[in-house]
Amino acid sequence: MKPEWFQGKEVLDLGCNVGHLTLSVAKKWKPARVVGLDIDGALIHSARQNIRHYLSEEIQQQQEDDEEVPEGAGSKRRRGCFPASLAASRGPIAAPRVPQDGAGAADFPDNVIFVRGNYVLERDELLETQGAEFDVVLCLSLTKWVHLNWGDDGLKRLFKRIFRHLRPGGLLLLEPQPWSSYGKRKNLTETIYRNYYRIKLKPEQFPSYLTSPEVGFSSCELVARPYNSSRGFQRPIYLLHKGHPATH
Repeated sequence: MKPEWFQGKEVLDLGCNVGHLTLSVAKKWKPARVVGLDIDGALIHSARQNIRHYLSEEIQQQQEDDEEVPEGAGSKRRRGCFPASLAASRGPIAAPRVPQDGAGAADFPDNVIFVRGNYVLERDELLETQGAEFDVVLCLSLTKWVHLNWGDDGLKRLFKRIFRHLRPGGLLLLEPQPWSSYGKRKNLTETIYRNYYRIKLKPEQFPSYLTSPEVGFSSCELVARPYNSSRGFQRPIYLLHKGHPATH
């Protein structure tokens, strides 16, 4: 990922889980606003609590640096440090309050907010109500779960909503899971089982579908295929551009 994709931008992270990537982007690359969204309320609760951990890392390190005092040539001692086991069992020690919402500022953590919700709209007609609000949308390791739970129609609705949600010139970072991984999850629920056998739009077809007139992205490029010891995590990452209206 490149810093210029995020600096000063408004970012939506779909399927943010417990927020580690969301928080890393918000802290490292200074976007104006980052919204992490997930359908699981427990994950969103954990993500909000993780803001404290990301703040605590900075504060704890600063305190440790301040607390190191000379104790003779070539040696240092620390004073006032808590045992590591306390932080592990009780959570961050040196963390300020958890912010309640993003303030639109570029400074972490006031630029990040976590929201519980289902991004997949119930019907196509609702797409007409979606305005352009973000410069970048992250959709990483999410498409399989949308596909299995809501089928081809739900996934197409997801892609079309993302397109409408992006401002002209916006970017979509997409990491689809391979079709070979779908079968391992097909028996989770009856709905997933039925959807699995009805799916026609396969992951390798996503780039061509997203750049078709039905969705409208102007271009798609393969950014990377990260190496991982697990073949299931060697997934392609695509960067899709939403051109200005005049280019479509």
